[in-house]
Amino acid sequence: MPSSSILLSIGLVLFGIVSRSMQQTVYTLKDDYNQETFFDMMSFDTEPDPTHGFVKYVDKGYAFSNGLASNASGITFGADHTNVASSSGRPSTRLYSNARYQHGLFILDLEHMPGGICGTWPAWWTLGDGNWPGHGEIDILEGVNLQATDLVSAHTTPGCSISGSGQSGTLKTGNCDINAAGQGTNTGCGVVDPNPESYSGFNAGKGGTYAMEWTSDYIRVYYFPRGSAPGDINGPSPNPASWGTPAANLQGDCNIDQHFQNHQMIFDLTFCGDWAGADFNSGAWLAFCSFRILCEQWLTRNF
Repeated sequence: MPSSSILLSIGLVLFGIVSRSMQQTVYTLKDDYNQETFFDMMSFDTEPDPTHGFVKYVDKGYAFSNGLASNASGITFGADHTNVASSSGRPSTRLYSNARYQHGLFILDLEHMPGGICGTWPAWWTLGDGNWPGHGEIDILEGVNLQATDLVSAHTTPGCSISGSGQSGTLKTGNCDINAAGQGTNTGCGVVDPNPESYSGFNAGKGGTYAMEWTSDYIRVYYFPRGSAPGDINGPSPNPASWGTPAANLQGDCNIDQHFQNHQMIFDLTFCGDWAGADFNSGAWLAFCSFRILCEQWLTRNF
């Protein structure tokens, strides 16, 4: 298996809303998750994986001592890609922000991630407080196995749906309710990014920039391959209104402020589990990933 580390080449920044008008939302820098501050602003989650993955999330001390996290050259964190995994799962990292957010512009510059690999399930997402999904979940960057492009999705209680308009991506499911009729349990609403570099082809293009704009009216996700990001994206006042059509526009019959509240950012890399494992063993990637063994068996010996 290729290296299962995630590398943030520049860092993560969050811009807060200063003012809004009919023409433009004005943003100013709120939090800068840079090489020096990133691991002080994030915490390591060592609880069992809620998605039942073949993974053992480790604490900060273990991660730094065993090469699963570092800020010596950029920001790296990920999974053990050296040893045969034990029966408890492959050691990996799950980080969550100490701060919670309500609205904002979230910008992430990534250089490398373990996308497009059998058994893997990396994600950058936000999660509301309270019982899931009471205050919502937004999956900005997520995929499993050999999935070709990023799947942007949201998960809510009943009463939130999106139309699929105003975006370059393809609407996969429109109802964000995790128990919506006609959709798989916990599926929520989802949009498939059309850019082949947004997931499986990400590393070949030397990474890129993801951005989520979250307001009371909509949640929009953008992806820009390396070298194509707008000129103002790393400036003091980025203006998403000038960035063109987003890959995903989570907007429709949904009260955003009711369904999405008090979110923490989360990065994690799990293996197999409820989604990657199900697809690996019996879904779309059966002919390419299973090799007549189970996902957990594959991840035990491949690294």
